[in-house]
Amino acid sequence: MSVQRQADETVSTHAQTDVVLERRSWNYGYVGEESNGRYDHVDCKRECIVVTDSRADRDDSGAVPVFSLEGPILHTEAIELGPMGEGGEDLRRWIQFIDQERGGWADRPVSAADKAQDVLEEEL
Repeated sequence: MSVQRQADETVSTHAQTDVVLERRSWNYGYVGEESNGRYDHVDCKRECIVVTDSRADRDDSGAVPVFSLEGPILHTEAIELGPMGEGGEDLRRWIQFIDQERGGWADRPVSAADKAQDVLEEEL
């Protein structure tokens, strides 16, 4: 089954090697790799966390980068994002849930806001 969202943004539920999510850069965010080898992504268009067993592929051939995820989708979790697409409280709760309930993170990128907060804390 495939649901066509726009010409270049689709969601599909096929076999493992099929692309299950394709988003332009402003509709995609990478959260990190869980300690169990699962990868967490943010689908800004549908406002949800998407968990897969692979990283997203990035295609820079067009004017705007496009991120594609291969299936299967292991889990989705609805979240509410902030007005500019940045993670809201729901995303922070998800990150904390992985930290506390699912063994933590093997790799989690630090946002620019987190880096700025760290610098401020060091200076104060």
